[in-house]
Amino acid sequence: MKIALIADIHGNLPAMEAVLRDIETQGVNRIICLGDMVGKGPKSRAAIDLCRQNCDEIVIGNWEHGLFRDFARLTGGDTRDISERARWFMREIGEERMEYVGALPHSTEFAFGGKLVRLFHAHPLNFNRYFPNSPLEQRMELFGSAESSEEKRAADVAVYADIHTPYIQTLSERRLVNIGSVGNPLDIPRASYVVVEDGGEETDIQLVRVDYDIDRAVELAWQCQTPDLEGYITELRTAKYFRRG
Repeated sequence: MKIALIADIHGNLPAMEAVLRDIETQGVNRIICLGDMVGKGPKSRAAIDLCRQNCDEIVIGNWEHGLFRDFARLTGGDTRDISERARWFMREIGEERMEYVGALPHSTEFAFGGKLVRLFHAHPLNFNRYFPNSPLEQRMELFGSAESSEEKRAADVAVYADIHTPYIQTLSERRLVNIGSVGNPLDIPRASYVVVEDGGEETDIQLVRVDYDIDRAVELAWQCQTPDLEGYITELRTAKYFRRG
């Protein structure tokens, strides 16, 4: 059994298409998306549709969570403090898809290679952001159970996304995996995803990098006049975080 794990597409259609083509060559049985299909890039609607068509499971990311919160307020008549940036992405996504992403689960888990694997966007309970050099006690939190967990015990393998930088660490005989970003990598300008394979007694975890047409992604962003256009293009081309404001 092989499972492909993707996340943080962020409306980058060329990157998503390239990763899906690469996944086809891997002989995977399932695809799971760990959220943030939307935001930053120009094609959130298309990214949602591709994930719905190709993924067996999708969990919610902080962008879906935040946009849906604003969407619920907006449709309820409360327009206070909703930025034009958020409104732009909500218009591009559309009402039906906003309702869909707002209903996504926070986490998922399964037994694989005799291990309990738990997957979520940033943290099993919230959207706290932890990095490979965060304090050990914070990284150990990522093995904890989620509210929806059937097994209320620490995971053997914890898999998350959010920080757009892939890595694998072994902590107290448990493995912590970040799958990086399909559409907005912040280490090198190549799309990132992970393939997990059940090898019997061991679970094989492979970080995969994929080249994609960055020029086309930039062109789409210009055509759509994506919010924070300069910063977004800088991130695509340099894989360095652009701080807004």
